[in-house]
Amino acid sequence: MFVGCAMRRLSLFRRPARAPVWGEGGFTLVEVMVAMVLFVALSTATVSILMQSMRTVRENSQRVVAANVARTQLEYLRRLGTGGVTLGLSTTRAPGISTDYEVRSTAQWVGFGQTSSSCDAATPGQAYVRVTVDVSGTDLSAPVTLNSIIAPPTAVSTTGTGTAAISVVDQIGAPVGNVTVTGVDTTHPTNAFSYTTGDDGCLYIPSLTPSASLVVTISRAGYVSRTPTGTTMTVPISTGSLARPTFYYAPAAGISFIGDREQYPLVDGFPVSWQVNETGATLNRALVGQPVADQWPSTSLFSAWAGDCPDADPEDYSTSRQSFPLIPGETPVVALDVRPVKLRGITADTAVTANHVGTASGCTSTALPLGRTDELGILRVSLPNGTWEVSAGPQTRQVGPLGPPAEGAEDPVTTVNFTLADLDNPSPSPSPVPSGSASSSPSPEPSEPEESS
Repeated sequence: MFVGCAMRRLSLFRRPARAPVWGEGGFTLVEVMVAMVLFVALSTATVSILMQSMRTVRENSQRVVAANVARTQLEYLRRLGTGGVTLGLSTTRAPGISTDYEVRSTAQWVGFGQTSSSCDAATPGQAYVRVTVDVSGTDLSAPVTLNSIIAPPTAVSTTGTGTAAISVVDQIGAPVGNVTVTGVDTTHPTNAFSYTTGDDGCLYIPSLTPSASLVVTISRAGYVSRTPTGTTMTVPISTGSLARPTFYYAPAAGISFIGDREQYPLVDGFPVSWQVNETGATLNRALVGQPVADQWPSTSLFSAWAGDCPDADPEDYSTSRQSFPLIPGETPVVALDVRPVKLRGITADTAVTANHVGTASGCTSTALPLGRTDELGILRVSLPNGTWEVSAGPQTRQVGPLGPPAEGAEDPVTTVNFTLADLDNPSPSPSPVPSGSASSSPSPEPSEPEESS
């Protein structure tokens, strides 16, 4: 009883339990994660803004320096005068200019009120030299450009001389710059010159002695002319007249041919026919695996098909030839329409060749290698349209005539069976079957053949 009373007295002195206040328990894991995500996002945005601001400040600083470089270059060209300035494009810079900047100067004779290029103006003149200076730097998003004119000390006399406005344009008629234009005159050596076209693709050459033997040549690495002799032209110069020769020059285009069936390759070395889609265009020959280079990028496109015999041409089957673009400065891969063929019943790792059947002129008459069979004695290849003889070991099979499928129909896989090995279990060595004694007709497969065939 005494103990019970003591316990009741002690309970009177206990502090009652207090309900916890919200927030005294700390942050939850979700709250911490959200805070971290917000911190990272804000930090990233802040750093990006700071970096962009630094780039802008750095570019503005370099733009001011580049403008000073351009003004220095212009003053240097003015001191040279019309007799010392190089016509066309020049990279000569004023002494003391830092090599951290690229300086390009373009000079051209123009007449009073002439705003267009001398090659486009109706009556180009020789009143003064218009000079444009472009300064580029590593941190400049665009070059700094300044223009000025340089007047000759006295009026230029054109009595007894002729002029030439030489234009260089590409396949679409756009001007081509950075082209070296050289003039050689065996009769009048003073007519010799060597200049580089500016962005307007034009050179106005004044004060030329009348001559019928001025030969002008253009050149630029990686460029081709529209015709084989299109980089050279004889330009007659007459007293008081303006010659306007135009050169057609563009980045060389290339072509690389393959078949359009990835699992049935058209092997390297197979012939290809192609020609530009223009009346009277030459029919060209090429080989798969050997790109065609240095072609004029004609806007007329070109047509191409696998094979070099008449029966390979899609037009012989009342279908259209495939057309492709000639892209300036590029060598695209052109996938040709071909016929898929599966060869089976051959020993593993056996070389297979193909010969075109026919006597038409111009056809490739040599045996074309198709490759070697896999471990199951199977070889998947593509062949051009026409009739072919395929040889493996001592046996030969005729394949075809192959041709485009009917409109809207799927191109079937032609299967050719040899008897050099068991179709399902090929032996490592050829079976003694007489040469060419058995010839099977190709059978179409509605779908891709399986490896176990």
